[in-house]
Amino acid sequence: MKWLRYTLSSLVLSSALALAGCGGGSTEPDPDASVDPIAQDEIVDLGDLIQQDQDAAAAAEMIGDPATLLAEGQKQGDKARGDVAAVLSFIKEAAQGEPTRKGATADGRVYAQWVKTIQSVEITFSVVRTTQDRLRYLVQGKAADGAKKPLLTGIFVKKGPKTGGGRFHVNLTNVSDLYNAPGADGSVHFWFANHKGDKRGRRIAYVNVVRRDDPQMQKVNYGADLVRLVGVGGRFRAVGVGDAIPDLPGQEAIGLRILWKAGEGGRAAAAVASLGPNPKLLGTAHECWDKDGLRTAYKDDNPNNDAMNPDEGTVEMCAGFAEEAPPDQADVSADGLDADPELDALLEESGSMDIDAAEADAADPIAP
Repeated sequence: MKWLRYTLSSLVLSSALALAGCGGGSTEPDPDASVDPIAQDEIVDLGDLIQQDQDAAAAAEMIGDPATLLAEGQKQGDKARGDVAAVLSFIKEAAQGEPTRKGATADGRVYAQWVKTIQSVEITFSVVRTTQDRLRYLVQGKAADGAKKPLLTGIFVKKGPKTGGGRFHVNLTNVSDLYNAPGADGSVHFWFANHKGDKRGRRIAYVNVVRRDDPQMQKVNYGADLVRLVGVGGRFRAVGVGDAIPDLPGQEAIGLRILWKAGEGGRAAAAVASLGPNPKLLGTAHECWDKDGLRTAYKDDNPNNDAMNPDEGTVEMCAGFAEEAPPDQADVSADGLDADPELDALLEESGSMDIDAAEADAADPIAP
């Protein structure tokens, strides 16, 4: 299964994002007194959704070739998490203290703007209230010619102080133009739900991402779903889609499904499927580990792998989880996402799924 490790590595960006933005503008008239002003409660705080879960990370300590493979998949998912964490940490820093400007837009919507210099770049983080509990976010970056470039756009649906659901888009093209990193074009889409005390979820998708140093300029899609049961455990699903095996026609999908239980261990399944003219499953592997992250069982369907990594133990039940089929070509959507049904329901409840791509992409200036 060594070939699978390298195809996974080739599908996902390896650089972390460094984000900033800019702004400024004129004073606006006060909004209608009956409309609440933008407060700190409207600045989302995702907390543990953008922090690495130590129980999930335990898979990185497994030994053997397939364990290294699964750890690689975990690392790729954490890169996506880290990219979004960089964005939201930036927003959190920008929104400290009183807004630089606040008031009403020309059509009477309440807004607030924070203008600060972060990472040597002037930035503007703007929030406008579109309904009482629905807020539009816009982060812009100032280019050398003075033009404003949208770095992050999106909608936050507030369910409680700093919590709810939402959908944010990060414009990798503009980020790379301003900072020469991560050196890619395309976008990162991020959905979240943190409105429940015992359960949280996030979905991250890289959409039509092209590395600028890729001579073939191939577009890559990558998706990662996470459901956290607070203090209990969780599930992680990730799929990468791209031309990972040049000898095969079309693209391939590389999928991972990981489950873990705090203090007990977990299990994972991996698969590679061809998405070309003759779609088929190319190979699968299952692995289980204990509370210390050490392998307790392993099985794959590659007969050429037995000498280097033979099947061992039983994978029927691990850490209380029954064996689960890995994703195959029928489970993988065109955008590279093996959707988790429980996460779908959680995002729906939070209001995240009501935000379409066009609304999340909108980068209209909040104030002139």
